[in-house]
Amino acid sequence: MELFKNRIFITILITDVIQQMAIWIRNLSIMFFVMDITNKDPLAISTLNFIEYLPMILFTFIGGVISDKYNPKKLMLLGDFFSLVSFIILGFLVSNGYLWTIFLAVLVSAIVTQFSYPASQKYFKEYIEEDYIESAIGFSQVLSSVFFVVGPFIGSYFYFNFGIDKTLILISILFLSSLILISTLPNKQFEVLETKSYLEDIKLTFEYIKKEEILYLFTKSFLIISFGLGIANNLDIFLVTNRLGLSEKDYQFFSGIAGIGMVVGGVLYIFLSKYIKDIKIFSIMNIIFSFTVFLEGYSTIPIITMTLQFFDNLMGGILSGYIMAEITKIRKQEYLCKVNGIISTVMYLGITFGTIVSGFVVKYTSIVFAFLLASFSFLICAIMINKSYKKAR
Repeated sequence: MELFKNRIFITILITDVIQQMAIWIRNLSIMFFVMDITNKDPLAISTLNFIEYLPMILFTFIGGVISDKYNPKKLMLLGDFFSLVSFIILGFLVSNGYLWTIFLAVLVSAIVTQFSYPASQKYFKEYIEEDYIESAIGFSQVLSSVFFVVGPFIGSYFYFNFGIDKTLILISILFLSSLILISTLPNKQFEVLETKSYLEDIKLTFEYIKKEEILYLFTKSFLIISFGLGIANNLDIFLVTNRLGLSEKDYQFFSGIAGIGMVVGGVLYIFLSKYIKDIKIFSIMNIIFSFTVFLEGYSTIPIITMTLQFFDNLMGGILSGYIMAEITKIRKQEYLCKVNGIISTVMYLGITFGTIVSGFVVKYTSIVFAFLLASFSFLICAIMINKSYKKAR
């Protein structure tokens, strides 16, 4: 395939693999370490999860603004450099008994990721021909999906076999390897908006999104879809234990099947991307989601629930690839990271809100009603997309 002759694509793909491995090992090993030193204190684990997700909400858009303003290669190098240094320092502090610093290192690493990740997309936009954008995004999505399947096993393996000290050294080596690879990318300064301040940048970005119908539609849709995902994903463990009457250990099989579905969906998107051009596909998939998500919550038969989760994640892999490709193909390079930042922030906000709501809904009603609420989110999104489609015609 012509795409694999593209050095920029291969370099970014390999750095993505290295960074994904580092992040999964970081998240899992630190989670197990915190569980060990706090005697499985749920508050400590909640704090760790909060620290990992808070930067996504607070810094994703800011990271996009800065990535569009400055040299993306330097931002990517700085991101890996700060992650590398933070884990080297962490290893020294943990070995000397300063265990609380684990939270600080995770926070630093999570923040810098929000600045370095958007910058890599500019290389996709600039150095990959538009005809190959879908395939490039598809391969990137497949690799991310693969780590949802193998990531927990890799993270667990290194922590339980080598302990926290050696695992932190490994994480540092992975970030160093990524840093070396990024240094080989062209040192190109991309087009930037000639503005006087960040506030003007932000204002122009919102105006640009509102003017571009497809981006405006994606932004509104993501808020509604992610709310539904926040409800459903947060209740998966209760679906397995309460609704299906299985043990907590059985959850890993459902999680694994969901991850495999994402991988299959990503692979299918690579082959189907040439045919997935119409926004109406987006609407149809949301209608299907509205039925399958409700059935997931309603089912009391494990094999049916597992099949539905596989199918949902398969469609999610296709849908995710389609949306990422459409965003990457936006007409103006100087808006790319900021647009992605706004849409991602909206998604994180929706998931966070859905997660909070799900707890109250289950406590005062039932799991079935919670999944019905998630189902309505997808249906509302489908209706909204369909109305926009008809209006455009």
